[in-house]
Amino acid sequence: MSTYEQDAAIETIYAHLVRHSLDQIAISSPEADSGNSLLCQAIARRAAESGKRVLLIELNMLMPSLHASMSLLRNEWLPLTGHWEHAAQETSTPGLYVLCCPEKSVRCVEFRDPETLRLFFDSTRSQFDLMLCDTAPLLHVGENGIPPEQVCASCDHTLLNLLTGCTTESQIDEAQQLLKHSGAALAGSVMNDRYAPTLKQELIRETNRLRRIFPRWMRRIQNYLNRSVLLNQEL
Repeated sequence: MSTYEQDAAIETIYAHLVRHSLDQIAISSPEADSGNSLLCQAIARRAAESGKRVLLIELNMLMPSLHASMSLLRNEWLPLTGHWEHAAQETSTPGLYVLCCPEKSVRCVEFRDPETLRLFFDSTRSQFDLMLCDTAPLLHVGENGIPPEQVCASCDHTLLNLLTGCTTESQIDEAQQLLKHSGAALAGSVMNDRYAPTLKQELIRETNRLRRIFPRWMRRIQNYLNRSVLLNQEL
């Protein structure tokens, strides 16, 4: 999923955001390592490429990564008007600005006050067409972390990022209940196929089961699957 920007799925997600006029979105997931940061970056770049002015905010104390992946600084800032504006960094993508998760000031009470967060997110509208917020996982915040459900509730809309084949039904139910009780507006879910096998991989796995009995035939079938134009297309 490293080529998110060219993926058809990103086009579908972006079209959904535009169609429903979603311009203030928190993206979260039930568990860690769900690809939230990659998804946020991909949507942000896609929007910026369409001429929108985009602000990508990282409020994930558990696993801050935007500064490393985008070669940016972790500037100190607070969600107060006149303060955060100076910490936003312009990226190599025209129109895309980033607020990386600060190292020290993120522990300040302002980040845990729902009203302050709501005013902060609303203040971004005067300068940006789209605001995306990368939050910590809902079910694994860590000590002293910003409650992600509180961040989601302070945003107009929330997208829930789920890992196909990894996220369990109970985790989805727990995450949805947490968002519901916090007052967050769930705009939809994204099924992340990061660890999901492709049809070709599944077919080859099945041929491996019969390789001891029919080695020659299975090799031929595997060669055919590897050469198949249909099975090797990006879906």
